[in-house]
Amino acid sequence: MTVLLDLLYKRIGYDSHHVISFNDLPEFLERVAYQFPFENSSVLKKERIPMTKKSLTEALLNQQRGGLCYDLNAFLYYVLKDLGFSVHMIQGTVYNEKNQLWSLTGTHVAIVLWEENEAFLIDTGFGLNLPLAPVPLSGEVLTSKTGHYRVQKTNIDKGDYLLEIDKGEGWQTGYAFSIEPINEVVLADVRELIYNHPDSPFNQEPLACKLTRNGTIVLKKDYFTKRTSHNLSKQNLKQGEFTRMFNKYFFEDD
Repeated sequence: MTVLLDLLYKRIGYDSHHVISFNDLPEFLERVAYQFPFENSSVLKKERIPMTKKSLTEALLNQQRGGLCYDLNAFLYYVLKDLGFSVHMIQGTVYNEKNQLWSLTGTHVAIVLWEENEAFLIDTGFGLNLPLAPVPLSGEVLTSKTGHYRVQKTNIDKGDYLLEIDKGEGWQTGYAFSIEPINEVVLADVRELIYNHPDSPFNQEPLACKLTRNGTIVLKKDYFTKRTSHNLSKQNLKQGEFTRMFNKYFFEDD
């Protein structure tokens, strides 16, 4: 077992003697999602973690931090490779359904996994919209605790496929993507756009969100929201409280 897998198994409470198969991935991805928040602290601090296996292992497993799509999915890519899966990283473009606009082109990073000559989309870096299981590129609908997901073929300048999501209000576009492999150089380019572009949604104010076993938590500059299957609470924050709330709620064993 690699150092990366040994550290990760301990972090997520997984049996180190169990060999993870394709059928085990839903449970595995769910455990990973509960541990690593989607958050932009490194963007606001202008910290540039090298997009390497060693550096991401140190940042995500030895420090209390999460990351954005290029951090979390690059990390997961290295994990899946160590587990023996056939995977590569891809890039896409997020669609803002509320404003009916595409976000910065090519600034979302995800993973394609091949299993028995069939391709699947894997994503642990799309905020709270995590499928928690491989999504077939065939168009078959995947249903998990977070909603319904499907991939549709398309022919637009943003990509050849669309990830669509239905959380009870009908199908909506999550992002477009192509399945051509990308490498660490592209990851660094994506990061620079997120850090510096005036239209980036992540370089203005602090943000953190994470799935929990019974709901979600969202932390913004002015408030903290906790949603469970039975309750929704919203707490206003005073200036300077963000870091304290982040450290208190986003790394506890829920």
